[in-house]
Amino acid sequence: MDKTNTFPPDPEQAAQAAAIAYALAHPVRLQILQLLDESEAYVMHLTNMLGRPQANISQHLAVLREAGLVIAEREGMTVLYRLRSARVRELIGLLSDLAQYASAEGTLPRGRGRRGRRHGRRQGRCNCPRCQ
Repeated sequence: MDKTNTFPPDPEQAAQAAAIAYALAHPVRLQILQLLDESEAYVMHLTNMLGRPQANISQHLAVLREAGLVIAEREGMTVLYRLRSARVRELIGLLSDLAQYASAEGTLPRGRGRRGRRHGRRQGRCNCPRCQ
């Protein structure tokens, strides 16, 4: 049996795995990862695509950066975000597959979002450097 991939990992690995799980535990962060899977993006592009305030997107990106899931590259006054590696892409795919499976089985919990929330609506044309 291969001991390199068994749990429980050492305490440092367990802490890193927990940070990754925490980063993945929010729907907006998963949406950000899905958008970054399609293409690298600026904060203003993610803000426009998700219809959320810039400060909110920046906070979520900070969590994803700290967990080591995304990389931020400064380009003058703007920052371009991308997935850290193909392994993150695989992880997103696995989560999507599990969600589809659980949904088909009727085992997914109901969402806990606030009613009447205005977020999540695309704001129209994006003005980020990439879309102009």
